Amino acid sequence: MIDYIIWHPTAESALADPLLAPWRQGEDGWDTSRVIPEVSIYRVTATETVVMPDIGITMETEIRAPLEGHYMVLALDARDATLDAAPQVMLIADRASGVILHAITTAEDLATLHVEPTFAGSSYPFGAPVLAA
Repeated sequence: MIDYIIWHPTAESALADPLLAPWRQGEDGWDTSRVIPEVSIYRVTATETVVMPDIGITMETEIRAPLEGHYMVLALDARDATLDAAPQVMLIADRASGVILHAITTAEDLATLHVEPTFAGSSYPFGAPVLAA
């Protein structure tokens, strides 16, 4: 599977994007067999210890800094030339080979990013080799 991570300023602008029309269902829905309509992309900036006094448990939690905008993931069986050329596509990854085929940033920067949720079989954060940028 090929995963496309796509950025828009808002969820509404994603729905209005004619590029994504083939994967919409109705006027305000998505084909969820192919699309995760809202994902969080973030960096872990620190951890903190949280004590839950009611149950006596201490846990480490992440402090997250999300990237701005609306992100979604589109999974296709093969690459799509129109999507490959679209400026709103932030990343293209081959899930089977674990290789990043296109990214708008460096491999070092990608290694600091996390994505939630993802399709089963996806491996993020992006520690994969970058074949093309």
